[in-house]
Amino acid sequence: MNRSQQLSHPGALFWRRVLAHWTYQRKSLATVVDWIVMIYILIPGLLLGGGLYRELWTSPLPGWAQFLPLQAVVVILLFMFSGRVLLFLEEADVLFLRQQREWMKGLLIRGMAYSHAMSALKGLLFTLLALPILVREHEITGGTLITLLVITVVCAWCTNLWAGMIRSSCKGWRQHLLIYAVRWLSVGLLTLLVSLWLEVYAVLWTIVVILLIVLILLSRRRLAMHGTFMADTREDARTRIQLTEKLLVQAVGKPPSVRSKTWFMRKSGRLFKGTAEKRLADAGLKAILRHPESLTLYIQITLVGIPAVWLPPLIIKIVVYIALVLMISYWLNTRWAVFAKAEFMHVLPFTNEQHRSAGILAVRTLLALPAFLYSLVAGLTLFQGGVGWLAALALTAAAVMIAPSLMSWPMYREDKHQQDE
Repeated sequence: MNRSQQLSHPGALFWRRVLAHWTYQRKSLATVVDWIVMIYILIPGLLLGGGLYRELWTSPLPGWAQFLPLQAVVVILLFMFSGRVLLFLEEADVLFLRQQREWMKGLLIRGMAYSHAMSALKGLLFTLLALPILVREHEITGGTLITLLVITVVCAWCTNLWAGMIRSSCKGWRQHLLIYAVRWLSVGLLTLLVSLWLEVYAVLWTIVVILLIVLILLSRRRLAMHGTFMADTREDARTRIQLTEKLLVQAVGKPPSVRSKTWFMRKSGRLFKGTAEKRLADAGLKAILRHPESLTLYIQITLVGIPAVWLPPLIIKIVVYIALVLMISYWLNTRWAVFAKAEFMHVLPFTNEQHRSAGILAVRTLLALPAFLYSLVAGLTLFQGGVGWLAALALTAAAVMIAPSLMSWPMYREDKHQQDE
């Protein structure tokens, strides 16, 4: 069979590109993974994981399982069913395939079906791991479990396709805002259904039918979209190289983004007025928040710490609270140290003591928000009413005053007489 016969219909072209896609992913993994070594890791890992999974079915569930409500488990399942839509379009298709509407339509339909199948497979694998919690802790079995999985899968398919359409038709902040809105809309819908109508099959299957109709309408809309070919190919290229990008980031780190103008606190003015230490703290605080990775990690640590303080029992709650406050203080001090030890700072006439005082002020300011949130969660779970709020304020004040000084650097730069010696 020659090449022209092999590509006589869209299905042949689709499967050829699927094979090329998986070949590329395998080669990307082969560049950083020694498969012989992985065999010695995977086999014991599978045996150990299988034993732990068996214990989840036969032994009492871990204590943290009772603090995980069904709504949270379902939201996690929805996240695992989520993914990007890969259409298998290439830039070279603009020369021929773009003019062949039947071929384009066939390729797009197969690409959407493939993406839905992959997201469903990934979600079902995770569901298999979460089954002990669903069945033993929340007593979700039989028809209820099947209905819950079906509605989660269909909801994720609609969300994935809708988000892909937004990526192809919108740019910048509007794209991110709309995608977040769609994702949170699906989370809210699923949470509402689980909270109010989990046992009402008629309502759930009616919603499934409605979502399937929405999926068909979105698919038809996707096939009818015009003027998005180049955006579709760029999105496909980004999706195909996701694995390669993650491997490279782990190996060499993510390159910093370069901006001609800052976007964060552009017209904020001075946060602190007065002494040289306060002006230095002002510059360092803005530098930390304007760094994308630092800002992202700052937000992530703050958000992850809230359930970490809320869920454990009394003694563990206190230990986790203290550990989180000290950890985020230490991390903020490392960010300040990077700023204070930068090359351009050597030309400024600040002493080591001024660097330390400014660093403590900047870290205290940045620590105020996570410390207040952690203290509020701890205070309201330990006490009730006004006493909880007073405890939260007292804990916040103590954390902000004590932790930054304990975790501050003793030396940021050598004094002038030490350099002369």
